[in-house]
Amino acid sequence: MNRRQFIKASVLTPVALVLASKLVATLRQYPLSDILVQLKALPPERLTSSGVWNVSQILQHCTQSISYSIYGYPQARSPLFQYSIGKLAVNAFAATGKLHHPLDEPIPGAPALEPGLPNDVALRELIYHVEQFMDWRGQLQPHFAFGNLTKAQYYSVHNLHLQSHLEQISIS
Repeated sequence: MNRRQFIKASVLTPVALVLASKLVATLRQYPLSDILVQLKALPPERLTSSGVWNVSQILQHCTQSISYSIYGYPQARSPLFQYSIGKLAVNAFAATGKLHHPLDEPIPGAPALEPGLPNDVALRELIYHVEQFMDWRGQLQPHFAFGNLTKAQYYSVHNLHLQSHLEQISIS
């Protein structure tokens, strides 16, 4: 391989990878209706958390995330971050089917989670906000890290975010 071929391959390979992940991400479906069924089947009084946050805090955090996609996030990363690393990350998450992030990291600028809020109240709020998001016909707000997202992209983000947090919750 000569120098010109090497440079060309070095430039085209990352572009091809980005485009391939975007294509795979757009082809995968992430129905929130499946998660909603799962949430409605949870017995709030028997739930336990394996994480740093208790069950109620996990559910409150997920509710905040969904609600902010409709009403706006309190703080955002820089536009440079959102339209570079953020866009790459959201496509990679959707393509792989896994959203990786620290599970005890609050949303920037979000109010503190209430540790004493009963699980049944937190679960009802989460179910309400998932249903509200699914029915929402208005404009969606930019994600604090991923920037402007389509409703399908938000479906992916919310589905994967909920899945990752629900892995910390078990029924005792």
